[in-house]
Amino acid sequence: MYCDLLIKNGFIIDGSGKPGFYGDLAVSQGKIIKISTKIEFQAERIIDAFGLTVCPGFIDPHAHEELTVLSSGRFEEYLRQGVTTTISGNCGHSITPYSSDNIYKYMVKKGLISVKTMEQNKRVGLAWADFLSYTDVIKNKGTNLNMGFLLGHGTLRWSIIGDTKHRKPTAQEESKIIHLVEEGMEQGALGISTGLTYSPSKYAETDEIIELAKAVKKYDGIYTSHIRNYLGTLEAVQEAVTIGKATGIRVQVSHLTPNCPEGFDEILVARQQGLEIAVDTIPKSSGHFRRKDRLFQYLTNCDSILTSEERRKLIKRIRFKEHLMAINTGDPSMETRTLKELAIESKMSVNELLLDLLENDRHELTFCHGGLIRQDFPGTPYPDSIAQNPLVMVGSDRVSGEFDDPYAWYELFRKGSFPLFISLCRQSGVRLEEIIRRITSLPAQQFRLSNRGTLSTGKSADITIIDMDNYSYPFNPEIDYKNPFTMAKGVKYTIINGKAALDDGTIKQLNSGQLLSRNGKVL
Repeated sequence: MYCDLLIKNGFIIDGSGKPGFYGDLAVSQGKIIKISTKIEFQAERIIDAFGLTVCPGFIDPHAHEELTVLSSGRFEEYLRQGVTTTISGNCGHSITPYSSDNIYKYMVKKGLISVKTMEQNKRVGLAWADFLSYTDVIKNKGTNLNMGFLLGHGTLRWSIIGDTKHRKPTAQEESKIIHLVEEGMEQGALGISTGLTYSPSKYAETDEIIELAKAVKKYDGIYTSHIRNYLGTLEAVQEAVTIGKATGIRVQVSHLTPNCPEGFDEILVARQQGLEIAVDTIPKSSGHFRRKDRLFQYLTNCDSILTSEERRKLIKRIRFKEHLMAINTGDPSMETRTLKELAIESKMSVNELLLDLLENDRHELTFCHGGLIRQDFPGTPYPDSIAQNPLVMVGSDRVSGEFDDPYAWYELFRKGSFPLFISLCRQSGVRLEEIIRRITSLPAQQFRLSNRGTLSTGKSADITIIDMDNYSYPFNPEIDYKNPFTMAKGVKYTIINGKAALDDGTIKQLNSGQLLSRNGKVL
């Protein structure tokens, strides 16, 4: 027999959680056609995977790449981790409803893209009218990754009743939002996300979300939630469980901090009681690094050029500014120190210091909001109750900021989420096969990506081939906090629908990624 690609002599971990074995795998026309200890096929290409681990492509259930892909579908940072599929539209932010002009306006207001990027995208005609026409734009541009998309509750609510409406929607407004949800689900969305610490999602009471979840459930969609952390982490998880139990919808709790083991326990109990629920966590993160021009837009929601007096008035309203850390200052005595420390030393107020820094002529001056290592995602070994919880997967929560201007906004460690997660779980004694299950078949099941997640005949050939002994990402202090380009090491091949987008360590722009809907449908 003949095949397009034959992978030989690898240690195959199939994503089911079963023990791995040494064997071969054959691919033809983008599908896996045979897996066995020995395959004697003629092949257009043979990859010798001796000494390497062959896994299903990893699935990142929590990304924010719906606008990045408009600039580039290369996605090197994912391919070098072995990721083949991402889910975007998380935390209530999405590319629908209505026109691209509406979405660009929303994304700029939320500080998720710059005015410059918005105008650039508009100039080159990156426009759409609804979910379906957005997917047409992406298919025309092409992408190296498979991508699925959620509808964003924040974007929907903002589009109908505005940003600061601290009230319930009227019956007419709720009907409009539900109609938009149904339209998006019919056009191929995977479900709906909330960002319950952000405006306007935070103004929604639980009953409002339940009504939208009911609409999504009719289409076998999923409800994912950046939970209402200000309630307390456990209480916020309980709200997500309440929504799931009230509607029967599948639930994904997004980027839950390992500092609250009882939240993970609550999810496991709910699953044991019959609710189809799971959770993703960020293994390690710094705060957000924002160059001073982007910091001002993010903190003030203001995208126009301001006078010094206007800036001074807005700075007074910025919360937590005393904890901002200065980097790329050009002055070693200021580097990685907080504005509070610098202000005390300079005998200035924090407001005066921040205004001076924003108005000086050092364009590359950058502020870190949240610290070089965030305390909620510190990258320390997991408690046993989290490490051994079979419902915990990794989500990078990767926000690319500006593809053409990577120093404008970045964070450390997110580009290494998968090797960091595997390392932390292995330190806690979790079997490698079980870890691989949690980042392949578990998210595939949760998001109803029925053609992905395991290495088995008939499935799409999304495959990663890894030198597992050298699969890594820098921990601190060896990471360069001024460098947003640090990539994971150890992945030799990342194969998307049968084609190697990462080929023996070299990135190729093959655009073999597909846009995924529920239950195996490709858009």
